[in-house]
Amino acid sequence: MDELELLKKDWKSREHGLPKLSYTEIYQMILKKSSSIVRWIFIISILEFLLWASLDIIFKLNGMQAKVEKVDMGSFSFIASIASYCILIYFITRFYLNYKKIKATDSTRVLMENIIKTRRTVKQYIWVNIGFFTLTILATMAYMVFFTDEFQNRSIEEQAPIWLVVATTIFIIAVFVGFIILFYRVVYGILTRRLKKNYKELEKLEV
Repeated sequence: MDELELLKKDWKSREHGLPKLSYTEIYQMILKKSSSIVRWIFIISILEFLLWASLDIIFKLNGMQAKVEKVDMGSFSFIASIASYCILIYFITRFYLNYKKIKATDSTRVLMENIIKTRRTVKQYIWVNIGFFTLTILATMAYMVFFTDEFQNRSIEEQAPIWLVVATTIFIIAVFVGFIILFYRVVYGILTRRLKKNYKELEKLEV
């Protein structure tokens, strides 16, 4: 049983000889925990941004950018990178604003609403990223197959059967999406479940 559970139990029991904790003290405890969780969501999103930026730099330093440009995908790669950075910056900003709102909350009902909004923002962030990665992979595959000289100039004997191209594309998408879902479920899922627990504790205080 964590510290909050002990304090809440003490507040409800009001047993003799134990320190008496008020509604406000219990609320402040939940507020502090919620603020800490949202702060970690904000910090992790920044670390994720730095991770993708580092991978992008490594990608270019290793000469992979030249290979991308060789198959006429330099512009596509640039646009996709800019779009991914814009998505990350947008949600980092929203996480920061959510943190500031929760930190400054002064009522149980408003705190409950801010917790719901924060959890909704995290879910939107996860699904937007999954959708973006899926569309990027699909667009990359389609562009390479139908618009690049590397594929268009191949002879019939060199071309892979369409079913193999489709199956490979689906497999790659499934692997990437599965990895992303697992990553977000572990990292952000733990934090959002804790927020949900705090929300339920606030509901009990309101009863």
